[in-house]
Parts: sequence; C-alpha cells; structure tokens
Amino acid sequence: MYKTEANKIAVSAAALDVKATLECGQLFRYEKTENGYTVKSGGHSCDIYASGSDVIIETASVDYFVNFFNLDRDVNRTKRELSRFPELRPALESCGALRILRQPLFETIISFIISANNNIPRIKAIINRLCGLYGDVFPTPKQLAAIPLRQLNAIGCGYRSQYISDSAKICAQTDILNRLHAADTTDAEKMLMSLPGVGRKVADCVTLFSLGRLEVFPVDTWMLKTQRQGMETESQLRRRVMEKYGTYAGYAQQVLFYYNAILRNN
Repeated sequence: MYKTEANKIAVSAAALDVKATLECGQLFRYEKTENGYTVKSGGHSCDIYASGSDVIIETASVDYFVNFFNLDRDVNRTKRELSRFPELRPALESCGALRILRQPLFETIISFIISANNNIPRIKAIINRLCGLYGDVFPTPKQLAAIPLRQLNAIGCGYRSQYISDSAKICAQTDILNRLHAADTTDAEKMLMSLPGVGRKVADCVTLFSLGRLEVFPVDTWMLKTQRQGMETESQLRRRVMEKYGTYAGYAQQVLFYYNAILRNN
C-alpha cells in the first residue's frame, strides 16, 4: 500500500485520494501548491504531489505522516463494507480513497472550537495566525493558555477567544488529554463537552478526526440538509445513522460531506 525511504513516502493513488482527504472538512492546516499540497500538523510539515500512479509525500517526519494519514488502514475495505447501502454509492464512487486522518488531540480540539459558526477560509486564516505566533508550530496547551485574550482577539478568534483560553488552561493544568486517549467513546465525548466551547458537533469531530472513533457521525448543516428525514432533530439524525452505518458511520459522514458540500458545489 505504501513504501518509505529517507524523507519520502510513496503511496498508491488508489489508496490515497489527496484532494478528498484534505478538502473534506477534517483538516485546516493545508495549502494548495503548484504541484500539489503542503500540509502542516503540530510542528511537522510535508509536501504532497502525484507521480505516475503514486502519491509522493516528502517530509523529514516520515513516521509521523504514516500515522497522520492512517496509511496502515485499508480504506477500500471500508468503502466496500459501506457500498451495501445504495444511498452511499454515489458518494463512495466519487471520492476515491478518502482517508480519515489521525490528528494531534489538542490541536484538533482548538481547531474545531475555532470552526464553530465559521467558514473554512476564515478558520484556516485564524489557525495560521495562531501558529505564526510560535514559528508556524501549533502551540502547546501551556503556551496557548498564556496568550492574552486581547491577542487571541487580534488574530480573529472573536467570541471564541475565551473558550480557547479556558480550554487551553484546563488541558495544561489537568490530565484530560491522557484520559481522553484512554476513555471509551461515550466517556471521551462527555469529557470533551466539559471543555468551554465544545458542544456535541465539536466533540464528535474531535473523537473522529483525532481519537479515531469511526463510529461517530458529526451532524452539521450539510448533514441536516441532505440526510434529515422529516422533522428529525440533530440528535435523532445522529442516532439513526450511527445505528445504521455502525462501525463506519464516521467514514460515511465524510464521504457524504465531501460529495454534497464540495464536489456538487464546484
């Protein structure tokens, strides 16, 4: 599925759809380049581009990005499992080998607090400015907790500034991040929703995009628009689709979002 060498990972294009993976709403620290994309995570970065039938990931952090892109998971098997649901087939056929990433936990929490009631270009800009305060590296909980509210306001966080600051302080002063990794999904979501600025959708995104809980189905406006039955509430929709798609509900959510919000609107 993939091969590694010094400063390089080669992945079959059939095992990694770069555009779908990066542009499906799970990641904000990426930029298009002339040949492909640049991706940043924590203090690491990589350049990604197509080369024949492969995707090349150039980076000084090979092991990090093997894990980040979840390259040991057979996503095509996941797609085959979900293809038994006829309503998912158009999305599954359109998105290639979209992969759910394994993103750093604290970075994911803060990024999705910033994402609330926001649009992707603005989210990306705020996160880039935040990382710019620390040499283009995402700040640690302790570093972020020390940033004055006025500085968070200055980089565009707005009303989220207090949530970001308070959540960073909790993460810096307690062992919540370690406990989140060890907890089952239900307990992890309860802990996440104890953080300021983290509601159900943000908690779902964190458990899916960082903790790797593929059974979780975040409900956003696109899911309500395209998946709602009758007068279902967000909670009712979430419960129904998680029961239906089971272990791979989160993967179903991502291909549906990419298909409806990105592909069909471009």
